[in-house]
Amino acid sequence: MFAVSARELENVRTRLIDLSGGKVALQFNPARAVSSGAAVDAMSIKSRLCFLCAPNLPVGQKAVLNRDNYLILCNPAPIFQNHFTLSHIKHRPQEINASLNDLLMFAKDLSDEYFVFYNGPACGASAPDHLHFQAVPKDSLPFISEIFASSPSEEKAQFKYYAGERWGRPVLILSGRKIGRIINEFSRLTNITRNVLAAKSEPMMNVICARENNTWQLIIFLRRKHRPDAFFLESEKRIFVSPGAIDMAGVIITPREIDFQRLDSAVITDIYREVSLSDEKIRQIMNKL
Repeated sequence: MFAVSARELENVRTRLIDLSGGKVALQFNPARAVSSGAAVDAMSIKSRLCFLCAPNLPVGQKAVLNRDNYLILCNPAPIFQNHFTLSHIKHRPQEINASLNDLLMFAKDLSDEYFVFYNGPACGASAPDHLHFQAVPKDSLPFISEIFASSPSEEKAQFKYYAGERWGRPVLILSGRKIGRIINEFSRLTNITRNVLAAKSEPMMNVICARENNTWQLIIFLRRKHRPDAFFLESEKRIFVSPGAIDMAGVIITPREIDFQRLDSAVITDIYREVSLSDEKIRQIMNKL
């Protein structure tokens, strides 16, 4: 599977869409259909073998052991060249607060050339039952550079807030050089978010981690739903887009050519707004930070 998917990257097509806050790249990548359409409900997860557990990896799959706890694997359906999955050696749930230190260490270990990201168990992770991250080259997500170069709508403590009215989806950035402070501030954010949303479990989010000049940056997309309503429509009305961290960061994966051809700025903006937490809710969260 990996060899075929890697070869098919040469045939992947991309086109740029102008949004009010910058450009979005649509990528036509049929090999991502399995990941984009993965069933992540509790019954489906329970009835299948975990494909990230070592005994269930594809025959011939090689890995690099990192810090005694993670396997660095080639992603079997890459979106970019040098796209890796970073899978914990033990079968444990996808949970960011308990593993944030690991995410930050991966960003340090993989140098300044990679983004490391986390998809929440209910908003992009195709294996929500097994802790893992992914890593992609920094130049593959130009939206992050656009955000870093722009002025935030609001700043509070170590957080910067970029309003969705401009960017199509709201973004929070948490930055700092001291890992303990970042972990504490992130934990405070998730606790406040859980209280504001009256959520019983981890708030829905995608987190991208960058490290440069000895400073960590966490780019956080708070979510209200996994997939847009159009994902579940029948026939030609269906839009087969299932946003994870990469999609939220400006590279929208379209496994079907019909979606690659017909998506425009209005539809993309609507998808971002539908799956993102509202600016009103994020301002409530910011007020409590």
